[in-house]
Amino acid sequence: MDSTSLPPRLLESITGELSGEEIAGIVLGGSYARGEATRFSDIDIAPFLRDDAPSRKKQLFYRDGYLVSISYKTVAGVRADLSLPNRAIWVVNGYRGAKILMDTDGSIQGLMRDIEAFSWEPLRQAANNYAGASLVGSAEAVHKLLGDLALGNDLAISLMTTNLLWSLTDLVAVQRGVLVKSDRTYYRQVQESVGLESAWTRYHNIAAGVVQESLAQQGTPARSRAKAVLALYRETLALVESFITPNHRDTARQAVLVLSEVLRPID
Repeated sequence: MDSTSLPPRLLESITGELSGEEIAGIVLGGSYARGEATRFSDIDIAPFLRDDAPSRKKQLFYRDGYLVSISYKTVAGVRADLSLPNRAIWVVNGYRGAKILMDTDGSIQGLMRDIEAFSWEPLRQAANNYAGASLVGSAEAVHKLLGDLALGNDLAISLMTTNLLWSLTDLVAVQRGVLVKSDRTYYRQVQESVGLESAWTRYHNIAAGVVQESLAQQGTPARSRAKAVLALYRETLALVESFITPNHRDTARQAVLVLSEVLRPID
């Protein structure tokens, strides 16, 4: 399914409603632009405000049975995202293949050309710094999770496990420059960058609840996932420690020492 699978009058109607003096252009993105839409896909539309226009909040509404998502952008804002490694991994492929519905001054076409020509290399050092800082920041989550495990609070364990899983996935994606194609491919892309048969991917799958494994003394499902995400922290350090600063590396190593007693039964 591609953008022509949408009723033409629907896009024309929405574009007409969104256009105005403050709008420089309008882009159709997401699964309809990529030709991957299902009957549950929403219509992702990005109106580009002129740089001097006031910001506008995201809108969601139904039109003719379709969920329509309107996310306002600016050309300057997207260009700024391209300079930040943790934003660029989402932005680059998010706009590649997008369909320009309106471009009043050529600025949208210029932006799309720059996105097509994007190179990760200038962001490599910033990506390494981001990964190191994120790993250190996650040490606090490790301690909170260890405390929740000691208290046996499964709901708190589940929440902290989810937060830590997201943070560790994000820092690996950024450090490796994984340009995300879509939400549904994100985890798989990061796992492929590490190796589908790696220990990192094994623990990532358990922590995400994708697979279940007979772990020694696993206890409740929440505790099993928690132990896996703690192991994931250790494996993440092993992946990135040669790229991060000594201070970041030393702090992360201390966190691994603290959690080592909890991990030992599942290794």
